[in-house]
Amino acid sequence: MSLFIRDKDPWSVQALACGGSEVIEGLAEQAKLPTLSTHILNTFGHIDLRGIRKIRNQYWNAIKHFSGTDRKTARDDEELLSDFSDRTNDGVLFNGWLDYLLLTKRLPVEVQVFQVWWYATNEDRLSPSADRTPHRTLFPNIERDDRREQKRRLRRVAEKYARNPAILADPRTEPGPLVMRSW
Repeated sequence: MSLFIRDKDPWSVQALACGGSEVIEGLAEQAKLPTLSTHILNTFGHIDLRGIRKIRNQYWNAIKHFSGTDRKTARDDEELLSDFSDRTNDGVLFNGWLDYLLLTKRLPVEVQVFQVWWYATNEDRLSPSADRTPHRTLFPNIERDDRREQKRRLRRVAEKYARNPAILADPRTEPGPLVMRSW
């Protein structure tokens, strides 16, 4: 998430987000908790879990594997990878962190801001009955901005709230740092 917020290395964001999403989804399934994938399955009966994961992991598989499933033939992902952009990471991050929230019942401050930002930049994906006030208040008219400005606004708001005492004291806030110290 830190790389994404700072608008750095979208390929690494993709690899880390997909890996993290896979792990957290597995932990949630093991705990018999619902995930975003199970919500999608229940909402859209024509989609199967394998299809959901295939869509989520398509770029991740292309960047982490040399060969196809036969383990001999080189993958031909040039066309797929030419379509990759930082926007591809939005959904993977949203998915993984939502599953994390369902499992832990809390999120880091920066992820809470990211979720509001995601709603603001993806209003068309919300239920018609969803309350748009919170994300429109925090990110007014963000849909008019280009991607670079949208990410700059995300970064500024995340920085603003990262040390907010009321948010940090809330039990729904993950107390640890978003980026662990390196030794």
